[in-house]
Amino acid sequence: MLRFTILFLSLLFASATVSAKKGESIFDRWSRTAEKTIEIHLNFDTLLANRKTEREMRGVVIDNGQAFGVDISVRGRYRRRTCVMPPIKLQFDKDLLRTAGLNTHNDYKLVTHCTVGERGQDALVREALIYELYRTLEPEASFRTQLLTINYVNTADGSTFTSYAILIEDTDELKDRLDRDNCKDCYNAPYATFTNIEKVTLFQYMIGNLDYSTKLGRNLKLMQDEQGRITAVPYDFDFSGLVSPEYGRLMHPDQQAMTDRILVWEFPHDPEFDRAADEMLLLETDLLQMVATYPELNSQSKREITRYLKSFYKELHRGKIGR
Repeated sequence: MLRFTILFLSLLFASATVSAKKGESIFDRWSRTAEKTIEIHLNFDTLLANRKTEREMRGVVIDNGQAFGVDISVRGRYRRRTCVMPPIKLQFDKDLLRTAGLNTHNDYKLVTHCTVGERGQDALVREALIYELYRTLEPEASFRTQLLTINYVNTADGSTFTSYAILIEDTDELKDRLDRDNCKDCYNAPYATFTNIEKVTLFQYMIGNLDYSTKLGRNLKLMQDEQGRITAVPYDFDFSGLVSPEYGRLMHPDQQAMTDRILVWEFPHDPEFDRAADEMLLLETDLLQMVATYPELNSQSKREITRYLKSFYKELHRGKIGR
């Protein structure tokens, strides 16, 4: 009888856990609204004083008058040390999500502005565009993101400021979509285990990003299925030539400028880009149109990004990638 009771309770708990993830997440709800604006209330004096720690602070997110309690902590490495506003993680209270009729995906990264002024905002918009470009190329194995307008309220003194920020979906949402696990120790994985590494590499070359590593798993989520096959999902594109932020730094000894493209390929044999190149050539017009119509980009940035992408496609058409 005791064994039956334990089994019943285990099944009941498992069912409740699964059902809690059904329905839409807060990310899903916000993604239906263009030009989404929310408020974040937090003691920013405490946040900045603890930028080098993992300490969690209590805050409140307000969306259309509805308040959500959140635990907020600083994340990242380079940006947390150097940016005026370090990147943060938002962990929503699950009970309040349930009360709002949402599922319990509650762990979201927020890419915040690093520098003040127009260039700082432009860098965020450019990075948000990159996420959208990659999602066009890889609709499933990519992070969903949303460019938010955030009204920050410092509870220490009541001061406020407003900025763009990029909301990145909960990694568990990505796992559910791909039906794969996030492999945190897949270092030095052999080439044969990857399903899409040529596509990832070619895209990173297109945007001029050297700040990633297949061997180390840096700025890549390595999603592994039951057979051990790995799908790489890139993120964190701020050091790319397409963004070229004020705080950027060169990532390779042969790199003379942020906009220089250098092919990052960490396997012993030469890459075979034919299939990935064909996919990207088919999307050339779509990607350039995305730049032309991206509403938050100013006209100068649109011209610069268009020229930068066209220079990549010129190489791609000639078969000169990395040469």
